[in-house]
Amino acid sequence: MKVLLVTGQLAKDLVRKYASESHVDFEVMDLRMPVAALMKPPYILRELKTRKVEGFDLMIIPGLVSGDLSLIDEIKIPVFKGPRYAADIPVVLDMLGKVKLSKTSPADDLLRDELVRRALEEIKSVDKRREELLKNPWNILIKNLPVGRDFPSRIMAEIVDAPRLNNKGIVKKAKYYSSSGADIIDVGMIAGESRPDDARRAVSAVRSAVNSLVSIDTMDPKEAEAAVSAGADIILSVDGSNMDEMAPFSSDVVVVVIPTDYRKQLFPKDPSERVKLIEENIGKARNLGMKRIVADLIVDPLISPGFVDSIVSFYEFRRREPNIPILMGVGNITEMTDTDTMGANAILAGIASELGANLLLTTEVSDKARGSVRELSLASHIMFLAKKRSSVPKDMGLDMVFMKDKKSKEELYDRRIEKGKKIIKSKRSWVERMDPKGCIRILLDRDKGDIVALYYQSYKTDKCTFVIKGKGAEEVYRTIIDLGLVSLYDHAAYLGSELQKAQIALNTGKSYLQDAPLFVHVPELK
Repeated sequence: MKVLLVTGQLAKDLVRKYASESHVDFEVMDLRMPVAALMKPPYILRELKTRKVEGFDLMIIPGLVSGDLSLIDEIKIPVFKGPRYAADIPVVLDMLGKVKLSKTSPADDLLRDELVRRALEEIKSVDKRREELLKNPWNILIKNLPVGRDFPSRIMAEIVDAPRLNNKGIVKKAKYYSSSGADIIDVGMIAGESRPDDARRAVSAVRSAVNSLVSIDTMDPKEAEAAVSAGADIILSVDGSNMDEMAPFSSDVVVVVIPTDYRKQLFPKDPSERVKLIEENIGKARNLGMKRIVADLIVDPLISPGFVDSIVSFYEFRRREPNIPILMGVGNITEMTDTDTMGANAILAGIASELGANLLLTTEVSDKARGSVRELSLASHIMFLAKKRSSVPKDMGLDMVFMKDKKSKEELYDRRIEKGKKIIKSKRSWVERMDPKGCIRILLDRDKGDIVALYYQSYKTDKCTFVIKGKGAEEVYRTIIDLGLVSLYDHAAYLGSELQKAQIALNTGKSYLQDAPLFVHVPELK
């Protein structure tokens, strides 16, 4: 197959460079227009008619070209949109015949959607075999949720201090976690207090809101019993101090056993002692009639008391007990470490996958941990695919590369452009002029996922005239312009900058404050 790549003057060398990385025979045709994105289908057709275009099996037009390319069919060569960015050309060329290209949608969108579709289909294919896979001794069925080695790690999201919330607040949290990918909603009680009525109320509220499984997170037998009576599917946690009181109502639910005895103040740090104690606790629980057991060796925070010893405990237990499901509370790391959670959750999901952990419990208490449930759900699917394919967790079709790029799409600046040109150094102007049209305050409505622009007709009033809301910076600033709410160039430029900041904050979870920088520089340690 021979492919013709059509582009503009400025991008021709870049297109040729990236296309040469593919395994496809190609030629590059640069039209007279400098910027490919400004080309329109009628212009491309006119240009092609003036040139000898033959001997090609396929013609690819830049993905940034707007409009439908059907007009160009007159050339009698199949024509489709390529990717938006030159860096994606080799991937698209090497996928020809495997992905159906479009005359209206850029190829990188189609390629990404296809890779995601294939990855999700591969994951779903496992659930289609659930009846067969559940015959394996290392898998269990919790109500309608298969859990075990042959399935992705399931995500538990804790509603921390649920008794402090009213029913509306509990329902809101449960729906948010469920939509974020949580398989199990964990009702977290308040340590040191006994509030069985609140446990019953909270479990009932969750069950009324979502179809997810529900767990009760308490060491108090009265709270656990009340929660089970309201329909809780899992109790965490059971240890040497409370299992006698837990046993009468725990025979038909899943219980999470931990390596402690709080009554005796036992919680070993040494991995071998920790494994020994949890095995003793599991044995006692079974003797008391608890048939459905999950083990939690407890993940300790980094440095103090120390993550590695706790992970060694998980490893030793899994080596000794290959068939007992394992729970890992990875929120102990993301909440107790000052770092962005995206990469941390990916690494933790990978560690959990290697250890054979089947349930991952996390929280979103601190602002920096916001989004952890969604991140952990995605990470668990990526690691499951990697294990299934016996591969490193790379190029799975799903990824968690968010703040950077797997491959740079940036057009490199060539300083030779400056030769013979006047170079003007920019400088900041401190002259502030008030726009006679009024002022605009920018906020975020995170619950709705909206950027909000409050318009004030006068600088002297604290009451806005009306509210503009939109999902993206562009639609908001275009509405502001269409309504004639800005009259100065610098005010328009300022609003564009602030609205883009607001959109980045909305997408990343960063705090947005008008006129404040969005990111701080990483300190240089010398």
